[in-house]
Amino acid sequence: MTWVDHSKLGKVQKVWTKTPQEMLDYIIQTDKESFDDPSDQYKPSFYIGKGVSYIREVYEDYNGLETLTEDEQIENGYYKLVISDHPSDYTE
Repeated sequence: MTWVDHSKLGKVQKVWTKTPQEMLDYIIQTDKESFDDPSDQYKPSFYIGKGVSYIREVYEDYNGLETLTEDEQIENGYYKLVISDHPSDYTE
């Protein structure tokens, strides 16, 4: 049985427009393009074992999302607003 946070059902939620895989692909491509001779930290293997929360944090940093307001994040397509009565619709 799956636990469902019923407090979110029927309410507007802010959710990512990119999947974690799309974020990771963007990060790896950015690392490759940004550094002529990257350290081990910027090689794709560095991300092995990292969690989704870490990938999202790096993606936010690479795109400067912390400098944008919540409205700007939505307007620029990083997030979208959804409302649903079914928990499987949430992609957070």
